[in-house]
Amino acid sequence: MPSNSQKDSELELLELRDFIVRIPGEHFFCETIDLPSSFVLDEGQTEEEALEHYISEFFDNNSFSPYPQDQLAWGFYGSMEEKKAFIFACPLIRLRQLGWQTIDIFRRVFPSFVSVFGKRYSKNTILFLLEDGTLSVVTFPAQSSIPRSIYSLPVDNDEKESLDIARGKLLSLTDLENYEILPDILVAGDIQKQKDGNFKFEHEWMQGEDPSLDLDQNVYLDSESLWDIDIRPSSFKKDERKRRSQSRKKWQATKVWSLTMAAMFVVFLGLKIFEVKLAEKQNLANLMASEVPLVLESRKLLEKLQQNKLGGIDPFGSIGRLYAHLGGTANNLDVWFTSAHFESRNEVEIKGEGKNIESINTFIDKLEKNKVAILQTGRSGDEKRKIRSAGGKTAFEVDVELIEENKPDQSISVQSTNQG
Repeated sequence: MPSNSQKDSELELLELRDFIVRIPGEHFFCETIDLPSSFVLDEGQTEEEALEHYISEFFDNNSFSPYPQDQLAWGFYGSMEEKKAFIFACPLIRLRQLGWQTIDIFRRVFPSFVSVFGKRYSKNTILFLLEDGTLSVVTFPAQSSIPRSIYSLPVDNDEKESLDIARGKLLSLTDLENYEILPDILVAGDIQKQKDGNFKFEHEWMQGEDPSLDLDQNVYLDSESLWDIDIRPSSFKKDERKRRSQSRKKWQATKVWSLTMAAMFVVFLGLKIFEVKLAEKQNLANLMASEVPLVLESRKLLEKLQQNKLGGIDPFGSIGRLYAHLGGTANNLDVWFTSAHFESRNEVEIKGEGKNIESINTFIDKLEKNKVAILQTGRSGDEKRKIRSAGGKTAFEVDVELIEENKPDQSISVQSTNQG
């Protein structure tokens, strides 16, 4: 029998196979190449195969890096339609120095800037991307999904000065003429595989306060394109894709067989029970059916009594308590509501808008400071507070729990105000 240490090693290996590794971008040589107008697919050749063959020849005939091709971990992102390809490569010796001696065990291995591939802008655009401890500057020609250039530097995420210094150095490496620089830094988040086989790369703005920036910055890339971007050897990727395909087919076959056997067992067992205890089951079903209305009515009565004991749901009174802390004047509120949904007497889901993020946070702080309400939290412990700013509007959603007043019979007048 295998030892405990062997079992632990096998479990760790299985867990690592689910990891997606992103190598810091500052360790890569990068270059955009134009494909010749005569570049076409040979008969029976896929676009991926044609691009990979052409790029292999590019390594042989150009001074792309001081290392030969067989000493590089490389990948590419290309488009036959645009006749362009973006190539990136990291020396294998550098990977070993970073501690990545064995990268074949992971699910995918990408450079840190992979999540911007496929983005398009209507103008020539310069974008800053922060992924873990790496800041990259990416230039996109108008209406092109292939970057013109990418440069990266390591940074300290917690030090604003470090970000500012790196940002200045990276801008000095780019051609700023006729390019528009986005005013915020895009922060790379998680990578999730979707049911349709695509991969979702999550992003959010570091500040998120500029109304000219779209809030939704998620990027979707199909699995076939991601195999081109993966920096492991072509021979490994070919065998790995075949292995994974066979594993999926085996898993699907096993799942279908298991479900079929389970269904057959359930049918067999059900028939036996039906034959032996048909009468008893019928009697029990009739008895339970007669009790169901009583249980439902009792539950409704109990809930109604509990609500009545506290005074029931009082939407106007509750909203009135919240309105007292909106800020501003009656005709020029700092915060206003667009909807309020009462889950119970004290649990309220509020949606609304504010002049800015600060006025919304001030309103929420006033509720807690004056013991009117407290923010609800989810299972993870995070507050149920969402604030978004886009298109010149700042909207919010909060879930609050009203605190019972010391004088529940005290009336509060509510003034209806329209805020444009």
